[in-house]
Amino acid sequence: MALTLAPEDTRGRIHDLVWSGFHPDADIEWMITDEYLDPDELTAEDRAWVKEEAARACAAKHADEATWPALTEYDRLEAVFAQLRGEKIIALHRAGNTLADGHDDVREHWRAAGRQDSGIRGCCFYHSQDLDTAVRTGRLHLAFSGGMIPEIEQREANTVVVGHRIVELLRAAGFGAHWSGNIEERIEADLGQWRKRGPAA
Repeated sequence: MALTLAPEDTRGRIHDLVWSGFHPDADIEWMITDEYLDPDELTAEDRAWVKEEAARACAAKHADEATWPALTEYDRLEAVFAQLRGEKIIALHRAGNTLADGHDDVREHWRAAGRQDSGIRGCCFYHSQDLDTAVRTGRLHLAFSGGMIPEIEQREANTVVVGHRIVELLRAAGFGAHWSGNIEERIEADLGQWRKRGPAA
């Protein structure tokens, strides 16, 4: 029986999930069959194909990981994020699926930290669609802002400061960083490629 799924699209999604480095190998198969695809429409042949493709992609990534340097692009990016956090700037990886989701996640962290009493002065994040692009191209778009304060002019001024600081840290970490200076536009980090080791099984 022929496959009912779209092989190229599904193979691409498997690739993005595996090479993102955020998911255990054991989760890839069900993330495809239960989330990306409609489980009620899959045949036994579809499921067998997904299982084989997921295993192949995971094996290929593990083989490639053996050739990676001790510090990968993700590790260097996380070091940038750690520095930002130390400067009271919320920095989140894979924050939701959209910009709106990411800002919601930031607000949750801000509230949990104590709101205005936290001293938090800004944020920086990317969402899962940005991650997919980074996996494919090595380029990552970062959203940022200058804090949860009601005064618009002060918030916008803070946002400019935060944006320049993010660019400064990215460049210090050896990445290309491009930003127009317009707070309505995101920062583009040129990572070269996306390499993140997967979580332990």
